[in-house]
Amino acid sequence: MSTASINSWSLTSPSPAAQSSLKRATLRPTVFAKLNSSSASPSPPSLIRNQPVFAAPAPIINPTWREDMANQSYEEAIEALKKLLNEKEDLKPIAAAKVEQITSQLQTPSGSKPFDPVERIKDGFIHFKREKYEKNPALYAELAKGQSPKYMVFACSDSRVCPSHVLDFQPGEAFVVRNVANIVPPYDQTKYAGVGSAVEYAVLHLKVENIVVIGHSACGGIKGLMSFPFDGNTSTDFIEDWVKIGLPAKSKVLAEHGDEPFPEQCTYCEKEAVNVSLGNLLTYPFVRDGLVNKTLALKGGYYDFVKGSFELWGLEFGLSPSLSVKDVATILHWKLY
Repeated sequence: MSTASINSWSLTSPSPAAQSSLKRATLRPTVFAKLNSSSASPSPPSLIRNQPVFAAPAPIINPTWREDMANQSYEEAIEALKKLLNEKEDLKPIAAAKVEQITSQLQTPSGSKPFDPVERIKDGFIHFKREKYEKNPALYAELAKGQSPKYMVFACSDSRVCPSHVLDFQPGEAFVVRNVANIVPPYDQTKYAGVGSAVEYAVLHLKVENIVVIGHSACGGIKGLMSFPFDGNTSTDFIEDWVKIGLPAKSKVLAEHGDEPFPEQCTYCEKEAVNVSLGNLLTYPFVRDGLVNKTLALKGGYYDFVKGSFELWGLEFGLSPSLSVKDVATILHWKLY
């Protein structure tokens, strides 16, 4: 494969040998592919409530604040709290738990507080509701009627590479599938029905116009692909079986960059695995139909969050000539010898 840079985009195309092999390995009119370029704040919403399933009873003790409490030392405050909470014998278990909780809070460095996952979600939704939902009523009214995204995006589950954040996709723009190492498996109605149903829904029902597979730097899934021995012995329940879909990428990287350090090999594989996924997309009949009818385009991408860069390349699609029986015999002879 060769790579060129046009207007800061990295564009990649396969070698002539790779293109010819795609033409040779078919028995009827088939497809070939090659990579190339291409005011006042409203009140907080009440939709999220931090309320336990089994609500606690109303507080039995309601201690009052005294001015001299502010001047007490940490030890004096704890002792006063213990005395206050132990005034009733039946409250000892509750008192012990409360003392432990407040002690932990008092030991938290000044200016910070313990992370509360529920509060974080609630605060996040309040921010979204005020700053986005309520400021774009026309957008969300339209989205309430249905969706018609232009993109289907395959991205990694890595928390650092959310495609809507990186590419500034707005609600309704992208139908997103995220998994370990942003892999698209080949067509398989049984083994990979989850991904297959997503592709089918996006292409046939949502009528997306682009499928984009985005790899990224420092990908743990690709590091696993490059380091797992795949010798029949597994150390994981799911990961090895999943990432081995990218074994063709690993083989190519080892053949072309086997002498380079492991981190560099992983970087090459992060991009090459995207090409494997683009190839796997061609095994889906409805994807091929969309490409032939020019209603669908395939693209590969790579986000380097260390350097703050993004590369994009395309997949050009066409039909190869029909093959005669003689051509098939020649191909079989060539493959055997």
